[in-house]
Amino acid sequence: MSVFWISTMAGELLNCLAAIGVIMDLPPAILGMTVLAWGNSVGDLVADVALAKNGQPTIAIAGCFAGPMFNMLVGLGTALVMQTAGVYPKAFVLEFHVGIVVAFVFLLLSLMATLLVVTWARFRVPRFWGYCLMGLYILFTIRTKYSDIICLLPLG
Repeated sequence: MSVFWISTMAGELLNCLAAIGVIMDLPPAILGMTVLAWGNSVGDLVADVALAKNGQPTIAIAGCFAGPMFNMLVGLGTALVMQTAGVYPKAFVLEFHVGIVVAFVFLLLSLMATLLVVTWARFRVPRFWGYCLMGLYILFTIRTKYSDIICLLPLG
């Protein structure tokens, strides 16, 4: 029941923060990468910490990856099926923005590098890798926040 209440409160907090982001005219990408992503993971965090403290660290680590992957696959799958059904029999055209491609590249790099580092460290996550991932996240956030300005700068 406590996980339910934490998830409910996190959802309400997300709605409030999304409204504040709209009022403050923050780009949706920044809101999605920071506040909304963090708030959406609070329930998973509580469940994974409870599992780890209960003596099930492997299940907790699997939950760190499996929970968001399941949410993304089911969420995107459901949304795309509904959208495709709405335009049937025509084909649904999926448009890619440069920001989406960059986000996928950053995600792919971080996941592949994590796989390599954790494998080389005998399936333990070194402290330095946490700092590297935070640095990559900050770099990605800065790149996304200033992408409109960077695109307008003359290149030479």
